[in-house]
Amino acid sequence: MDTFIGFISQHASVLYTLSTFVCVVFLYGYIYHLYSAQRTGKRDYEKYADLALKDALDDALIESQEKK
Repeated sequence: MDTFIGFISQHASVLYTLSTFVCVVFLYGYIYHLYSAQRTGKRDYEKYADLALKDALDDALIESQEKK
């Protein structure tokens, strides 16, 4: 266990940089996914922006769910 903690403390800056890089790659991948889904018409995320304003129980649904 001491060797693991020693390894972490010796390589903390490299591990921090690597984990930051991995998080940035996932973030940009997610942003690209949202952008491409909006562009192809698979999803319309502008409808979701109105959800904060139109959230009463009697308001219209954003998307209807199809039961299979």
